Amino acid sequence: MTPASLLAARRCSRLVREGSARYLRLDIVGAEPLLRAALAEAERSGRPRAIARAAQSLYYLLRRQGRHGESVAALERTVEAHRRLAGLDGRWTAEWRDELIGLYGRLGRRGELEALCRERLESDARRHGRRSAEVAWALLTLAWALRGAGRWEEAELRCRDALALLEDLYGSDHPRTGWALTALALAHEHAGDLPEAEAALRRARATWGRAGHADRVAAVDELLIELYMRQRRHGAALALSAALLAASRCPNDERRLCRVERQASLVRALGREAEAATLDAEARELRGAIELRGRERERLGDGAPDTPITTSCGAARLTGPIFPSPLL
Repeated sequence: MTPASLLAARRCSRLVREGSARYLRLDIVGAEPLLRAALAEAERSGRPRAIARAAQSLYYLLRRQGRHGESVAALERTVEAHRRLAGLDGRWTAEWRDELIGLYGRLGRRGELEALCRERLESDARRHGRRSAEVAWALLTLAWALRGAGRWEEAELRCRDALALLEDLYGSDHPRTGWALTALALAHEHAGDLPEAEAALRRARATWGRAGHADRVAAVDELLIELYMRQRRHGAALALSAALLAASRCPNDERRLCRVERQASLVRALGREAEAATLDAEARELRGAIELRGRERERLGDGAPDTPITTSCGAARLTGPIFPSPLL
């Protein structure tokens, strides 16, 4: 290391400390230029450890503000620095790569997303072996990326590979198979094979129900409702929708708003106009409360509301990227 490189690394360390202290005091405006300067000094030093520290500190700040597009460069530098420190298969390379996969997906960066998902798959195969749960999660995450790019046949093959692997490892009735089954149901539905899509969802629902995963059962029910609505099976959709609505208690919950609006649409489709009008009135009250809460947060200077006012009832958590966790 040259003297100039050493001095740059020391300046980087000081700037990160100062910027982080301001960040912890919620002085975001004051922290940002310090952390940007820290990253510039880290780059001058050429030291990957300094780059990783400065880049991830800047990323945290930008992520807190919801500036996801601007945060990409900082997160990419973090991942690259950890690749230099520990290689493609290092623990922290994997952790930050997973974060970048999620960010690319949020921003619709399809080309970069697929390449990173494939890197993760090969890395997990080297780290944990081809016949491992980690490889199954990587396959399902790659399938998610391929679906986003409209490559449904390839996505279906990855889902089938993941399901076969999970069944071989844990048995056909293990709760972990539910993740592959829900992803496979999407492929069946896209191909127009609605009976197979329903069968896969019901099988996932049964395995998670036996294991007591009520939140996952509810998420599968959301997917089943969407499937029934596409088939115009309004009675079947209404039965599930009513059960979910009864379980939603929070009066200011955006998810409840979505369920109330959907319930109104279903009962109206069945000709029950009076019941639909009552649900419409409840939806208006909920939407007003949500909008009021958002304006109050902005008035107090706490930024935008935590969740958008227009929400979705979908179960994206079941069919999005999957990362290793004891909760799986």
